[in-house]
Amino acid sequence: MSARMLALTPQWIMFDQFWIALKRRNLWLITLRYGAVLALTVFLAGMAALPQLQVDTLPIAIITVCILAYNVVLHRSIGAVPAAYAPFHGLHFALIQISADLLVLMGIMYFTGGIESPFFLFFLFHIIIGSLILPSAVVSVVIAVSLSTMLTGVLLEYHGTIPHHAIVGFLGAPLYTNAPYIIVFFLVFTFTLLVSNYLANSISKELYLRERSLTRAYKQLEEAEKTKSRYVMSVVHDLKTPIAAAITYINMLLDKSFGALSEEMERPLERSRARLSSAITLINDILQLSQVKLANRIEAADINLTEMLEDIYDEMRIMFMAKKIRFTTWTNAEEDLHIEAEPRLLKLALGNLISNAHKYTESEGVVEVHLKERDDLISIEIADTGIGIPKGELNRIFDDFYRTTVSKKKTTEGTGLGLSIVKQIIHQFHGSISVDSPSRLGDGAERPGTAFFITLPKRFVETATELEDDHVEMQEQNTRR
Repeated sequence: MSARMLALTPQWIMFDQFWIALKRRNLWLITLRYGAVLALTVFLAGMAALPQLQVDTLPIAIITVCILAYNVVLHRSIGAVPAAYAPFHGLHFALIQISADLLVLMGIMYFTGGIESPFFLFFLFHIIIGSLILPSAVVSVVIAVSLSTMLTGVLLEYHGTIPHHAIVGFLGAPLYTNAPYIIVFFLVFTFTLLVSNYLANSISKELYLRERSLTRAYKQLEEAEKTKSRYVMSVVHDLKTPIAAAITYINMLLDKSFGALSEEMERPLERSRARLSSAITLINDILQLSQVKLANRIEAADINLTEMLEDIYDEMRIMFMAKKIRFTTWTNAEEDLHIEAEPRLLKLALGNLISNAHKYTESEGVVEVHLKERDDLISIEIADTGIGIPKGELNRIFDDFYRTTVSKKKTTEGTGLGLSIVKQIIHQFHGSISVDSPSRLGDGAERPGTAFFITLPKRFVETATELEDDHVEMQEQNTRR
């Protein structure tokens, strides 16, 4: 048997989504096996309740216990199976499962009549499942070994070498001694198995190849997006220098460094400075957004979330005090909460939300941050008594450059990029973000308030896309070996 067959990895398996689907199918097999244990238990109970049918129940009961035992072992072991390319991987685990199932199935068939057993159809069911998971050549070997074993058992029963265990009362006449029936049965059964293997494996391979093509197309689109982001960053960064220079000259004029200015000249210069400052803010937001989009990998670290929120508030303390806004935090945890994330990006996201809460909350308002720990997740609520968001605009506020009608009427400065940046960062950490207005702190139509709800996993796990390049490289090394 070739090294490639022992590795069980066909050449076309060169993308990581295959291994993700394979793990789901391995878990699916384990779940189905628990169902098989239940079905066999019901079968044994039915045999006991139907006196007209008699079968040797002790061996079947022993086999049922064995199925449950090795299924528990497999269930506990699946977490240790490597996610992708390795000397022992998910395909080997699937082959072990299917081989064990076929072995016990042959035992069940023998004790329920051999060639007369109604459980013969489950053999076809297992072969189809195996063909959807394993390479066709491997399944063909499994079919050949299984058919040879079953045919040997049937012939030994036919010649009386081993005893025949039948379901008494199930058939009117025995079939295990009917030579024409045995020949026709195995010819038809073999043909059915081979055709099923070919069709199921062909369909499965075609679907995987199509999914791989889509995955590659998606990566190409990502690369195109990154190329565009790099171009935007370079252009926008070049724009920042002359605008900053223009602001410097205007400041010098307004500071009367070049002499006195008339009141008529000061007003347009002040408006120009405000407009240019807004342009600098927009440029900084675009640069931040481009940097988030260009982040290939997240360098996660352990973060004390409680301390990070305190740092953010300390940086904005003067602004909150100037507007007499009460800022409070609350948590249901007895100790500081920790989370795995990229510190700079997480601080940027939370800082943007808290800054917005300050910006859109009038004097003597309230801003509250609630932290809740549940299982492996951390929920963050940032609520305020600010100007709120109209119901019809809640589903648009995370769009690039979108600003609500309320914020425009209040003439509050902003670019409409902050929340878009926040959403992309949260999604990179495999979290979710939503918004509601009015908030629980809302105080009437004047101060309806807004609340943002973030849910983040405590542990950061890289996505399959981020790991794909490493796995492909490992696969290529295995192929060269």
